[in-house]
Amino acid sequence: MSAILYGPILGKIRRDKMIKADVIARHVGISAATYSRIETGRRSASYERVTAICDELGISLPQLNELIIQVRPINHVAKE
Repeated sequence: MSAILYGPILGKIRRDKMIKADVIARHVGISAATYSRIETGRRSASYERVTAICDELGISLPQLNELIIQVRPINHVAKE
C-alpha cells in the first residue's frame, strides 16, 4: 500500500471527523511531524501503524483499502 495513496485519505477522514493530527499521533505513539509526513505521503508507515491510525479514526483497514480503490482511478485519469 503506497503512502501516496493512503496518507491523503487518512488526512481527509481525520479532518472530516474533526480530529486534530496531534491527537492521532499521540495515540499511536509517533510525533505530530511524523504523522504529518504520513498524511502527505512523504513517509510510509508499517502495517501495524496504519492499522493503529485506522483504529483511532474509527475505520477498518478494509474500508481504507476500498477508499484507495475508489480514488486510484481518478488519480490515474488525471495524470494522462
